[in-house]
Amino acid sequence: MRKVIIIGAGLAGCYLATQLQDTCDVTIVTKKSPKDSNSMLAQGGIAASLDPGDSPAEHAADTLTAGQYHNKPAAVNQLVATGPKLIQQLIKAGMAFDRQADGQLDFGLEGAHSHHRVLHANGDRTGAALTSFVQSQLHRVQWQSNTTALALKVQDDVCVGITVRNERTGQLETLTGDAVVLATGGLGNLFPLTTNNQTITGDGIAIAARAGAAISDMAFVQFHPTLLTLHGQCYGLITEAIRGSGAILVDENNHRIMANVAKRDLAPRDVVARHLKAWQQQGHQLFLDISAIPNFTQRFPGVTENLDNHHVPFRTTNRIPIQPGAHFVMGGITTDLSAQTSIPRLFAIGEVACNGVHGANRLASNSLLDCLVSAEKAAEKIQALQPLTIRPTATTNKPAVKPILPTLTDLQDKAWQYLGVVRTRTGLRTFLDWLAQFNYRQLTPEQLSDNELAIANLCLCANLIANAALAEPKSLGAHYIKEPAAKKQVG
Repeated sequence: MRKVIIIGAGLAGCYLATQLQDTCDVTIVTKKSPKDSNSMLAQGGIAASLDPGDSPAEHAADTLTAGQYHNKPAAVNQLVATGPKLIQQLIKAGMAFDRQADGQLDFGLEGAHSHHRVLHANGDRTGAALTSFVQSQLHRVQWQSNTTALALKVQDDVCVGITVRNERTGQLETLTGDAVVLATGGLGNLFPLTTNNQTITGDGIAIAARAGAAISDMAFVQFHPTLLTLHGQCYGLITEAIRGSGAILVDENNHRIMANVAKRDLAPRDVVARHLKAWQQQGHQLFLDISAIPNFTQRFPGVTENLDNHHVPFRTTNRIPIQPGAHFVMGGITTDLSAQTSIPRLFAIGEVACNGVHGANRLASNSLLDCLVSAEKAAEKIQALQPLTIRPTATTNKPAVKPILPTLTDLQDKAWQYLGVVRTRTGLRTFLDWLAQFNYRQLTPEQLSDNELAIANLCLCANLIANAALAEPKSLGAHYIKEPAAKKQVG
């Protein structure tokens, strides 16, 4: 029986495990608990052309438009064609998506979609509902919780396992298998304001990069326009579905910020985020005006609970204080359409991977769909693999190198300043010069504490983002370069 090691307990990793558990020996390794993932936090929903008036072709067109045609068309076609079938299978298995009074599926609208095609579950708690349902289908897998993935084990240029550390005992262990799958999410905690779970520190990208795997499109980091922000701190996502239901972005004077922009409040996220940042830099405060939404508390119970927990008086003001913040990275570990990376038998699925589906800017609610589709394709490939013969190798203890690392706060502040919503070439070079004083590349993960490892991984990801951004010839999608003003000719 093939052995498969899956790193990550979000929707991608767990859905893959459901597809493999009957034919493979599956172990899921997760940094904290099965409930700690970005998938559990996803509010907006999952996009699919299941409505009779919609079509995969229209979904593909919207995905390509949002991605600025930097997407791989084959990956987009695979997403929109396979996704609806997988969702129908989940519904047949008992997954309960929200429905209208007549029993029909209730499709929502989000930014840059030309059709109502976004399914929700429990209102704005889709990610938690879907991931929990998929986890409930797992009956034949081994779990290793509170376990950190450190480094890949590669023999003859083939991935044969991964070294992990139990964070309660400190014990190191090398798990070997016929396939290793990275499903670790993105790198949101590189930035001070983020929608991401606190465990998301670029681990999978860093692990793959250290092993020499190809990495793509790291310039493209999506900043979500609406994070609940109080006193400069982020307290979670305010789902785009609220704008899809009629909310508008305003300042303290009730001026409509997106009034003169194409598609207004439902423009692509990079456009909205840049407009909000520019407005904020002029000294304005940013709010989401929800006065046009009837039954807000019933329609958005998760957001309501979060607002109440933080004593936001939205019932009287009809306003939610927001700011843009880091949300999703379109780049990551390069994969083919079967989730295979450049290292044989190493797979990557979900946000950690770059299969070309998202292009330069992810279309809203395509990420949960990509988790399902990339996992399904990985399962097909893994089940066709021949079992490996793994040679025993002696462990070599590398001499310890004293870490020279920034504090997480300093790294986040610099990343926000230079790698954020608006970038400059001078700023990117300044950031790389600052990063060069640290030795994150020379450190051995096994010798680092949890905190040191998280910072080292984020430093490596930051380096990849900055260099990729410098290599991009012009602004594209979520990567926006502000070029210096042309000098006036004298004469």
